[in-house]
Amino acid sequence: MSETAYFDSNATFGRACARIAGAPYCLPGLIEEMDHCRISRALVFNAAARELDSRRANRELAARIAGESRLAGQAVISTAPWSRVRSLTDELSEWLELGLRAFRVFPLWNGVDLRGRQMSEVLGVLAERKLPLWIDYDSLWYNFHQLGQHEQRAVNLGQIRALAQEYPGLPLVLVGLNWNHHTALFPLLDEAPNLLVETSLMQGFEVLSFICSHWGAERLLFGTGMPVFAPGAARAALAYADISHSERALIASGNLERLLSAPAPASLPERPGRSAIMAAVDRGEPLGGKVRIMDCHGHIAPAGFDGVNGLTLGPQDGHSIIKRLDRVGIESLCVSSWEIMGGDALKGNLEAAAAAAEYPGRILPYAVVNPNYPEDWDNLLAECFERGNFFGFKPYPTSMRRPLSDPAYRDMLRYADKHSLPILCHFGFEPLAGVSPGELRALAPCFPGAQFIIAHAGASYRLAGEVVELAVEFDNIHLEINYTSVPFGMISHLVRSAGVEKVLFGTDTPMRDPAPILGWVVYDHISNREREAVLGGNFLRLTARTGDKPGR
Repeated sequence: MSETAYFDSNATFGRACARIAGAPYCLPGLIEEMDHCRISRALVFNAAARELDSRRANRELAARIAGESRLAGQAVISTAPWSRVRSLTDELSEWLELGLRAFRVFPLWNGVDLRGRQMSEVLGVLAERKLPLWIDYDSLWYNFHQLGQHEQRAVNLGQIRALAQEYPGLPLVLVGLNWNHHTALFPLLDEAPNLLVETSLMQGFEVLSFICSHWGAERLLFGTGMPVFAPGAARAALAYADISHSERALIASGNLERLLSAPAPASLPERPGRSAIMAAVDRGEPLGGKVRIMDCHGHIAPAGFDGVNGLTLGPQDGHSIIKRLDRVGIESLCVSSWEIMGGDALKGNLEAAAAAAEYPGRILPYAVVNPNYPEDWDNLLAECFERGNFFGFKPYPTSMRRPLSDPAYRDMLRYADKHSLPILCHFGFEPLAGVSPGELRALAPCFPGAQFIIAHAGASYRLAGEVVELAVEFDNIHLEINYTSVPFGMISHLVRSAGVEKVLFGTDTPMRDPAPILGWVVYDHISNREREAVLGGNFLRLTARTGDKPGR
């Protein structure tokens, strides 16, 4: 069986106004990153086409990648600047003559009216010739201000439905969807057979295999979003998807080859001296036995439970989680129960304890304290830490509307301090969004035995800038990485800035699948020693303080 070749359907070429330090934008840098992740070919648009005059940028892209077999060009279509005599269909002919066979619109960034006269004309031509259109809403974050990103932008799937039904012959590729969109996306896949989904941020628990089983592998295109997103995340997500070799090949390159009428790329040969861990992830091999992986951020729920806060997330029970951990090679997962979101923390904690009893050493439960019900504390302490074997605490300031500095949390903080227990804390730039920098500066020295783990520390470079300072300053502050945003180079940034010993692996399984977060770590530019420390070694040193014995 030949190794799968990867053809990236979502990459950017050239200089964007905002850039992550170290992210490649020139031709040699982009090719080098593709070689590093063993991506054979990439479809690229010019970053300047989104931010400046798309016509000039499309021409520049065609000229700069001419003769480069590893890259295929994509033209950005924008209705700006307006002119009575301007014809988008004439421009479309020019892009085709330049060899650009794929097209992209940014409805929000560029203010493109997909139902306007100019776009209707060009959409009709695209549909007639079955030329694919990528629709990029520059979407993602539902908590922009917390991440220091730009203003909120959202995928309008109702608009996509109308467009897909109006132009049934037009292949439409949705860019940037994530687990927040599952509930609206899945029925849309039923209603719009000409709709495809690009995978860069499709990180939901087993979501790629779910889409394959319900709608077919033909509906997915492998995409990385590089150099904004770390390409290793999407690379590992597809490598570890529980699908057939033929389905993986379709998603990895076959579907894009068909859309572009392009020749099939060959898989890249293994580079001498490349990490054996990376090579194993390339092939989707479980890493158990190759490196110890301990996941310090997860959730759990009873069988049949499929979501929280209006989301559709997939199976959340212990059996489903353990099966997925084994597939990837994760030894242990620290969990809190979703049931606590309903207000009954003790009930949720007991469910987490039951899962831990069923899978000893594999499931490590966090105790959730709801400070709005102080009458539960004594009972919770008895059930979780006297009769149970809980690993630490997981406060939820955002949901419970009480900051971690609230006096109602003092009993929890004192207990964690006395017993050297971890406290997994969402970070926030203000207290009700999570634990804030000011709170951590006050709490860490007051409770030096408590081990504060900042969840989602890798979500953005703005956030990382805050948490790195705290991790360097305080011995009992640690950084857990996971977030859907998977910024390029973030793992190496945290390792270099905070110190490798302060960075902990976490995935938020089963809110998201563990594979993309694993790939985010493994394919970043760090050494094998640093990979091993982040993936499990640091966690094991932390648990040595508490006397826990995680793992098989």
